[in-house]
Amino acid sequence: MLLDGTVFRGESGNYSVRVRGGTQVYVVRLRGNLKKDLEYSTSGSRPRRVMRTRKRCTTDPVAVGDTVTFDPNTKTIERVAARRSELARTSPSGHEQHVLVANLDNVFVTCSAANPQPDFWLLDRFLVASEAADLVAQIIVNKMDLAVDADETRREFEVYERVGYRVHFVSAKAGEGIDGLTRELMGRISAFAGPSGVGKSSLLNTIQPGLKLKTGVVGEITHKGRHTTTTAELIPIAFDADTWVADTPGLRQMHFWEVDKAEIEYCFPEFDLLIGQCQFGNCTHQTEPGCGVRDAVRQGAINQRRYESYVQIVNGV
Repeated sequence: MLLDGTVFRGESGNYSVRVRGGTQVYVVRLRGNLKKDLEYSTSGSRPRRVMRTRKRCTTDPVAVGDTVTFDPNTKTIERVAARRSELARTSPSGHEQHVLVANLDNVFVTCSAANPQPDFWLLDRFLVASEAADLVAQIIVNKMDLAVDADETRREFEVYERVGYRVHFVSAKAGEGIDGLTRELMGRISAFAGPSGVGKSSLLNTIQPGLKLKTGVVGEITHKGRHTTTTAELIPIAFDADTWVADTPGLRQMHFWEVDKAEIEYCFPEFDLLIGQCQFGNCTHQTEPGCGVRDAVRQGAINQRRYESYVQIVNGV
């Protein structure tokens, strides 16, 4: 008898799956032909047969968060259900898709108030990646206990609140803001994404005592976090059976998988009402005359740095 379950961890071709509606866990592997896309014959007079195979353009055809059907006896995955969403990036080789987490409800893009200092350019890239994947994104500012001026830190993030992003100012160490953040997780599958060293694993340890996820320290010379999470993992939160949080490997750069340049403007919420006001329908909002977006930047309606971030992303900088 085949069983359905959720992949909550994957490493070196081995996938840990929790049975749907239960607590049983199996470690399974992917059946060989699921690693390829199969093209079948379409002739109505002959039996359906495989005409050719193509290696899938992805680093791994199964991701954390996937719903799979597997054989508990042979320990093999027989089917992978269609995904309702996915957060993906370009693999280090630059030729394949690397899906970080599948079937997400929302993404919490995490940065820190200090040690390391917030990287707003990188934050924008994570937000664009989330918007492009049709995922609800919220922002977490951790380590508020280390902020030199907490009020100034809050002001720095007002630009994101003004365009509709929910910003959580928290401290995993002091427990500040954890209750409000926890309420946002209830009944959802969420991912904590962001660069290394901002305290994603520490936050999860605070939200769910007993997890004991490995944490690290920020380098004194580079002031960048060391990678302590090496694989994505879907973590069940004990207070609600339908609540899962993915702890993803820290990323210092974000490259986009199959995001058309023409779509990037729609990933900046502050552009929404202005795109149709440009003189030219194919306006890139960079040099064209009569651009509604650039007019809004000059008038202060759109933040200058956010606009420059858009230009960098569109031009692949």
